[in-house]
Amino acid sequence: MSYQAYDVARLHGRDAVFLSRYLLKKALGKTKNKRLVLCNSYPKSGTHLLYQILYSMPGLNKWDDIVSIQALCGLMNTASHVHWKLGSAPEQSIVRCHLMHCEEVKQALAEFDSKVIFIYRDLRDVAVSHARWTAKEPQTFLYEYYSRLNDFDQQLMCSIKGVPVGTPFGSNISHPDIGQDFSRWHQWLNEPTALAIKFEDLIGKRGGGSEETRLKTISKIVHYLEVDLSEEQIAIAFASDKMNPQESHTFRKGGQGRIGGWQTVFKPEHKTAFKQVAGDLLIKLGYAENHDW
Repeated sequence: MSYQAYDVARLHGRDAVFLSRYLLKKALGKTKNKRLVLCNSYPKSGTHLLYQILYSMPGLNKWDDIVSIQALCGLMNTASHVHWKLGSAPEQSIVRCHLMHCEEVKQALAEFDSKVIFIYRDLRDVAVSHARWTAKEPQTFLYEYYSRLNDFDQQLMCSIKGVPVGTPFGSNISHPDIGQDFSRWHQWLNEPTALAIKFEDLIGKRGGGSEETRLKTISKIVHYLEVDLSEEQIAIAFASDKMNPQESHTFRKGGQGRIGGWQTVFKPEHKTAFKQVAGDLLIKLGYAENHDW
């Protein structure tokens, strides 16, 4: 059996488990209008930072699973998978997810009382984080390709420009450039039922940001979720020095999610490539005024 055939069979088996769990909960009347808080992110944009804040709020519960539109093996999950997996989550769960914005995903959410908080980040820092993670994570479908590259500069270039199908020759792996990839998530910023926040507004002084902005952003989250916390309680409970980045499974010692880390690793060729594929998008997202950076 080929690796791809094995992956397809494995994903079908996994989905059968989620379907059975979902159907059981539905039979017991535990799915309709079930309240879920979706900790949704563009990958490598601060999922765990947001998750830590959410599970520190009263009335919300950790759920030790992730719902993603793309499996680690590179195959795309179906809308049914998203629906069934969400349906298997307990009431009042915080669901970490990487779900693009599309009608199929919105329909999968329709059965539940879902609150979606979408976190995004400077795509230059995302590219750096993606390159480092991919080169060290054997489970991801790009790992083997990245591990064969000569150095981090080449890995970073792949995370910016993408990996065309057939690279290396005869391979069926591929990954879009970072501008194309983010475009699939972009509409969460304009989704009226969701709350979109920037990683940089949430990181606080510990990560090179503003503590005042962090607390204001957390206050927005509290009001969006209708959690009963006063501004004084927020200030005491959610100071950035209470955050423990080492709880994240993607934590890298010495790289604790600081703002602007891309500046220490981007070379002129990385800047040129990035401006070609996502320069205009960076301006639209408010991370640059023009292409002169």
